[in-house]
Amino acid sequence: MKQATHVEPQWNLQDLEPSDRYGWSAVVRNSLPLVALLTLAPLLAARSIAAAWSLAPLIGLFLYRITIVMHDHTHGTLFRSSRLNTWVGQLLGAMTGIDFRRFKSQHWKHHRLYGQLGDPQGFHYLGIQRLNRPQFAWHLIKPIFGANLRHVLPESLLYPPNLWRALRRGHVAIALAVQLAMFLVVTGGARYLTLAFLPFASAATFGLFFSQIRGLAEHGSLDSGKAGYVRSHASRALERILLYDLHFNYHAVHHRWPHCPSRHLPLIHDRYFAAQAPLERSMIGTVIAIGTRLSS
Repeated sequence: MKQATHVEPQWNLQDLEPSDRYGWSAVVRNSLPLVALLTLAPLLAARSIAAAWSLAPLIGLFLYRITIVMHDHTHGTLFRSSRLNTWVGQLLGAMTGIDFRRFKSQHWKHHRLYGQLGDPQGFHYLGIQRLNRPQFAWHLIKPIFGANLRHVLPESLLYPPNLWRALRRGHVAIALAVQLAMFLVVTGGARYLTLAFLPFASAATFGLFFSQIRGLAEHGSLDSGKAGYVRSHASRALERILLYDLHFNYHAVHHRWPHCPSRHLPLIHDRYFAAQAPLERSMIGTVIAIGTRLSS
């Protein structure tokens, strides 16, 4: 379990600028598969509604992955233009049903308070040292049953304060247009109305499950005396699909320099972190290691 080593890098800021090509690549590779899956759902429903609902894990995965892209927008580091970062962040928020403004404020609160009570993402990992193995196993899988939904509802577009602010600012029109388009696609032009709930149910279960695993790997610690634990992990093909994008595995570096564009995180780690804080082998391995250290 590694903590960030406080080393002040000497870099050329011009070399660490965001890349629009990098940013659009991230948006496209995570949004297009989601659109494809939503388009596929009514085609499968023509044969079997159950077959259409079997897409829930994949739909949940890509809705979750879109929040990883939104993360870079909250830091204003995905595109060179701050206006474009905000605009695309709001558009992706409309796709996922998340209020981008609240998502951004909650994420920056996480940066201030990670490892402490009050961390908006603390429900992933705080208090795990008090669990036994069966309790930890339930903690891992309970998001699939919707048990983590209550923790993230304040970031929803439908949460009353968020909805009221969106109405006052006129942003609600964008959200309604995006959600209407998604409704028409996933229901096959309103032919299969039960599929209207498919994106929400997928995000509230499988999407939050993938988020839980990543959160535990990044910040989970069995040492109750140490706050602010954060790890970086080696890149693994399966985990790049299921748990993160945009070099999110270099999480200790990100917490140390949150304004560094994510495309540069491997370079910064190799230059300033590799010797003092080697990468953990894998996120899934970290979660397993935490579980095995608990009492039975």
